[in-house]
Amino acid sequence: MYDPEIEMLPADLKAALLKFEKTGEETIDRFTASVNSFEPPDLLYHYTDDKGLKGVLETGNLWFTDIFNLNDPSEIAHGFRKALELLDRLTRPRMPIHETFLRGFTNFVDKGGLGAAANFFTCSFSLASDDLGQWRAYADNGKGYALGFDAKELDESFMGDPKNNPSTFLVTYNDAKLDELFLKIINAGMELIALPRGKGLAQQQARIYMVQFSTMFSVLMLNASLYFKHEAYKNEEEFRFLQTFRKDLPPNCKTRSRPYSLVKYREVNWKKVAAKSLRRIVIGPAADITKARQFAEDCCKEFYASPIEIIRSKIPYRAS
Repeated sequence: MYDPEIEMLPADLKAALLKFEKTGEETIDRFTASVNSFEPPDLLYHYTDDKGLKGVLETGNLWFTDIFNLNDPSEIAHGFRKALELLDRLTRPRMPIHETFLRGFTNFVDKGGLGAAANFFTCSFSLASDDLGQWRAYADNGKGYALGFDAKELDESFMGDPKNNPSTFLVTYNDAKLDELFLKIINAGMELIALPRGKGLAQQQARIYMVQFSTMFSVLMLNASLYFKHEAYKNEEEFRFLQTFRKDLPPNCKTRSRPYSLVKYREVNWKKVAAKSLRRIVIGPAADITKARQFAEDCCKEFYASPIEIIRSKIPYRAS
């Protein structure tokens, strides 16, 4: 994450920042290497409603949503709350510069600084083909569908497009591991908070240094957070597809509306790269089985040439 303003800093401060960034990235890489060694199952499931089923089959597009526009923003906030808790604990007793950094880090996050630091787009799948929570949350309260894609085909086709800096991984539901990862990054950066003291920096240089460190620190916290969700969501068994873009190279994206907001997203056409990867459609437990099956069969006949298995959820459903 190069920013030309860093060249305005003295050589020792610039070197310290770049070393911290490299250390943090290597720390995350070591964790992700173990996560990425996971072999996905035969099928990955994407929960949606009837409109989503038709859209995915007709257009061939899967939507990759800006992580800051996810349905549940607490997915990202969870990691940052833990990071702030750890920072608060580790900087006690603290000097005024620690207070300044904590305020700056909090404001940077609260005012959308992360969204300007990098671009992240994600599409979520699940190892679970018949999960009640996901039927309710993502598939029209149980009246929708779960689309089962061949995991290997979809993963290989997605990872075969390096220009989008892609990654795929199984989400981790373990707060202790997230704390461990955060602590390694925080400990690597603790001495940098007070490093400019006594160096006679001009006001502009001091500002640039703190902005550079806060941005590096925040992006590292975000990169680590992307691999985790709160333990309460463990039943989702999420397998995440992620695209990452530099802040100075924003990708082409579209917007769709949500109440009082516009949501940024990108389209990835699975039909072009893995045309026969859709293998199964699971009908939700609250759906009218006759109508839902007929609709799925009609969509497949109209928009999808390969044979496909259509089955019904086994959950005895009681509307919430």
